[in-house]
Amino acid sequence: MNTPEPAPTPMPYLIGAILTERQLQLIAEHMLSAERISSAWHNDYAWAINEFFHDSCFHQVVIPRQTKAFEKDTTVYFYSHSVIPSFNGQPPNPHPNECRRLLRGLVKCVPVEVRKEFLGVRMAVTTWPKYWAEPEWLYEDMIEWIRRLNENSSNGTPPESPTEV
Repeated sequence: MNTPEPAPTPMPYLIGAILTERQLQLIAEHMLSAERISSAWHNDYAWAINEFFHDSCFHQVVIPRQTKAFEKDTTVYFYSHSVIPSFNGQPPNPHPNECRRLLRGLVKCVPVEVRKEFLGVRMAVTTWPKYWAEPEWLYEDMIEWIRRLNENSSNGTPPESPTEV
């Protein structure tokens, strides 16, 4: 008698946008008070936004990433919006409608006059940084996404993200 293989354990992946420091600054300056930004460690926009997310119980995070661009080291920022599952350990491919919806939501949070600076923003997925403690909401949001995916699987639409700013 063959024993059925256990179902794969889903792995959470963050889905979000890759932003430049300028783009992150525009979001921070529109979303946060000058006092909150200046009270952050070294006026760090990522720090200030993450502090705001934490204080507001938003299930989002900004993760600084080192990258090589134009032959010099630079920092980009992964602005995570939601958590999606991977069932095979490989990075998932988010539904294009989900990516468009997330980008529209991100661009709507900045003034119209600076939206052109967000042209060409790319969406990406990544795992939670190994050197950061995992928040409780990481798995909770992934499970909620799976639940909505199962509910919506009959009509082929991606589930809505569990959190919005």
